[in-house]
Amino acid sequence: MNPNAERLIRETWMQLVPTRAVAAELFYSRLFAIDPTAEELFAGKPMHEQYDKFLKTVDWLVQTLDYPPRVIEELQALSRRHVGYGVIVAHYETVGAALLWALEQGLGDKWDADVKRAWTELYIFISGVMVREATPSSA
Repeated sequence: MNPNAERLIRETWMQLVPTRAVAAELFYSRLFAIDPTAEELFAGKPMHEQYDKFLKTVDWLVQTLDYPPRVIEELQALSRRHVGYGVIVAHYETVGAALLWALEQGLGDKWDADVKRAWTELYIFISGVMVREATPSSA
């Protein structure tokens, strides 16, 4: 990821911090609207706790963008946990769509082509690491 993309991600995430709870709620609402099977993964769980986990994970990712080996290691562990929760590879596409949509809603006119490209690049990286970890090798 180039330094300009990292800067845009950090700046825009900081702009969302005051409304972070709303951002998490928007994300999950959109995710469940476009992929009802994802909602089943959270049945009986307090969503405010999931919002907090989601926000802490994004905070951590944004803070450690410039240290890819550590990010990859944590994403691999996160992927293994998600497999245990019932997450399947198909969920990563809808999670990405919901994330980008929620960011766009939260940022309003600050969401432009460069910001979209930066967050998309980050999500492609994240989901790529997690899908590779979740997919048994064919070797």
